Amino acid sequence: MDVGDSIYNANTTTFLGSKNISLTPYRMTEEHSSDQGFLKGVGNVTNNQTYTSTHLSDELIQSTGNGTFETPDGQSIAWISSAIGRPVDDRWVFHGIIVFNNTQSESLSLLNNSIGLSKDTVGNEPNYIWLLE
Repeated sequence: MDVGDSIYNANTTTFLGSKNISLTPYRMTEEHSSDQGFLKGVGNVTNNQTYTSTHLSDELIQSTGNGTFETPDGQSIAWISSAIGRPVDDRWVFHGIIVFNNTQSESLSLLNNSIGLSKDTVGNEPNYIWLLE
């Protein structure tokens, strides 16, 4: 997918913490982070997110997540996601699907009930979302 067609991109991620949830049968962790990004048609947004990750092997992680996009003036929209991650060039790369809830926030209403594909690279690499039509 062409990054120029993405509706969202983030270049700055702040890692807020991680904890182990379980060690058997697979290691499970919970991660919290916040992205500063740009949403086409809206501008700058903060993406607050929490993921529960199941480490299926040293080469495969399955994650489910939820969070909110928030504008500087306090408008927000919630989302849920599911993704699969694997190492690529010594970085974890996650490909997933994201589903946006419904919002009364006028500026974020373009995301109401929409579905997107995501690509997230762990670290301060660009993260992207493309909306499905």
